[in-house]
Amino acid sequence: MRRLALALVALLAAAAVAGETLKTLSYSCPGAGLTAIAVKAGIGDVEVLGGTASDVVVSVDLTRKGGGLFGDRQTPREAEAIEIEPRLAGGELTLQLKPEHRGDAHFSERWTVRVPAALAATVKLGVGDVSVLDTSGDIVVRVGVGDVRIEGVFSAVGEVRAASGVGDVTLRTPEGRTEGTGFIGHTLSGHGPGTATVRADAGVGDVTIRLR
Repeated sequence: MRRLALALVALLAAAAVAGETLKTLSYSCPGAGLTAIAVKAGIGDVEVLGGTASDVVVSVDLTRKGGGLFGDRQTPREAEAIEIEPRLAGGELTLQLKPEHRGDAHFSERWTVRVPAALAATVKLGVGDVSVLDTSGDIVVRVGVGDVRIEGVFSAVGEVRAASGVGDVTLRTPEGRTEGTGFIGHTLSGHGPGTATVRADAGVGDVTIRLR
């Protein structure tokens, strides 16, 4: 059962392999006044990078998929209509593409999101991989099919919870390594000396959390 599910992950990932770039989208805004950022994406990869800069800087490559499970019917003209839609409410900036496209869309999204390190970060992705690196605020990641990687500073983190319906879950800290418990699905919890919470959930895929 687990081998079958992991084979499905590989198949979906292969089907989503990027071909030519149809369009590159850009967005930026001052980080002053923001407390959190949320990214909602369909199929592709999302990378959130914390840093010392005070602005939020976003780049999204829309790339044609190379046939396979999803076909290759998306045209450059259709991709031209897509833009990043930012929404600001209560200090949280939410980013997603508009018009919305379904899970059977024939292009993938490759997000690179650079943020001030202190911002809380939420990522929701249907199919693909998510990385959240070097942020010190709360982190929430939910992926339907794909792997999750979170790296940060141990001293900033308090509660950690992670789960995978089908896949491995691992937490590494200066205090040691913890593996998730379970047979096909795995879960784990941990706690650090800080206040930020880390929560990661993959339906099918591995979750790796490394706190230095």
